[in-house]
Amino acid sequence: MTKKKSAIIIIIIIIVISLAISIYIPNKRRIKEKITDNSISYYVLKRNEEYGVINGNGDIVIEPQYEEIIIPNQHKAVFIYKNEEESKVVNEKNQVIFDKFSNVTPIELTNLISETPYEKQVLKYEVDGKYGLVSIDGEKITDAKYEEISSFEHKEGNLLVKENNKYGVINDKGNQIIKCNYDSIVSDQYYSAVDEYKKTGYIVCNITDEGYRYGYYDYEGSQMLDVEYNEITRLIEGSNQEYIYLIVAKNGQYGVFINNNKIINTRYQSISYNQNMQMFIVEITGQYGAIDEKGNEILKIEYSSLEIQGMYIYAERNEEQKVFNKNAEEINIPFNTIIQQTSNSEYYIKITQDETQSYTLVNSNLEEMIEQKYPYLEYIFGEYFIATNTDGKNGIINSKGEMILDFNYDVIQTINGKNMIQAINFETNVNDIYNSELIKTLEIQNIIIQEENDYVKIYNDNEEYYLDNNGNIIEDEEKIKEIEQENASLRIKNFKRMVDEVGQYYYIEENNNET
Repeated sequence: MTKKKSAIIIIIIIIVISLAISIYIPNKRRIKEKITDNSISYYVLKRNEEYGVINGNGDIVIEPQYEEIIIPNQHKAVFIYKNEEESKVVNEKNQVIFDKFSNVTPIELTNLISETPYEKQVLKYEVDGKYGLVSIDGEKITDAKYEEISSFEHKEGNLLVKENNKYGVINDKGNQIIKCNYDSIVSDQYYSAVDEYKKTGYIVCNITDEGYRYGYYDYEGSQMLDVEYNEITRLIEGSNQEYIYLIVAKNGQYGVFINNNKIINTRYQSISYNQNMQMFIVEITGQYGAIDEKGNEILKIEYSSLEIQGMYIYAERNEEQKVFNKNAEEINIPFNTIIQQTSNSEYYIKITQDETQSYTLVNSNLEEMIEQKYPYLEYIFGEYFIATNTDGKNGIINSKGEMILDFNYDVIQTINGKNMIQAINFETNVNDIYNSELIKTLEIQNIIIQEENDYVKIYNDNEEYYLDNNGNIIEDEEKIKEIEQENASLRIKNFKRMVDEVGQYYYIEENNNET
């Protein structure tokens, strides 16, 4: 082999090693996190007012001997104990760890419901009255340079920090999301069923000689609005969840941004949003109009009253009353009539508001399908509706107005997301369960309902049943056994699960005299 070829091979090897190192080092902590054994669980054990640790198999890991024990991460053998003035971090062998860090404490989650109410990947430590971050594996993340470190509301993994008397946001890797330039930072409280609070943004504030001024950052830390507004509110119910809808106020005048694009100028005294119509109702000196999400004027600002009810807009001007659809086309229905959509495009609920309020069922042409005689109607599924009679009792009718269940119940309701009905009689406290075909499958008193994705468990002190999502009782014992194995609660012999005042789960050892 020539010297030239050998040199090329050596260079290639050096490049490969360098690339491997560059990939491994930044992701070292992430790699460790991925191999965490989540099958191991730890819980606080209480016995005679002393605390220790127990695992998910019922084995005592640390005998109760401390005044307090905190488990920041349920799947990590990292336990913070307190005895009198002493506070240390120990592992599953009760050996002190993290001993090169002083005053290590957990970071409590803010406005989040979690089985472990602490940040799971990081702890904070203290040096000379300032705080830094250390990972749950004992690796230093930041220097102790912050006056405060706390969990950011609604967003686990994000931390509110204070440096030089100003607030910013970092993540649990120590990376900066928002610089420490602000007098306060709060969550915009955005939530979606898909992402939960992951796409929550940040409203920042500075106190100026003119008062409070607000700006806005998106969930990734990109600044979208400068700090110049008197008020910023994020609309939780914007029709397009990929966009951020912000109502802002400047010098007492309101406008609307979608992301960082101003679609409605700050010139209105009030602005409200209707998700169903995807429309803003705006006001100038007591006169109202409507603007769509693209900033187009749908109805001129000339009405003394403008209200969206059901499918339509109800407008008043002087003695004139008009009803419009979302395209500003006038609809020929009485002003006291409301049309509500249901989840089935074949059926609409018509409400007439006279001296009394009455409901009926209409089709897409607004033609009545049944007699208008019910004080209340609610669509459930299929062709079925909950109906209320004049005595306040509830039953079920179909789309032809035929009685399916008589008016014998005080409450009728669907079980969330399932094609089944729970009907309750208060006098007898009996719960009747009906399946998707409105056939009674169960009659039981004093029930607890546990809803899961693929089934519903209904039980009381004496009996229990598993039902499928259509309300039919599951009779197959093998299927029931499979369900119980997959969804069984943690069972530990001679121990009982409880919850303490800060929401951490723990167990109390039982004896013959007391729990």
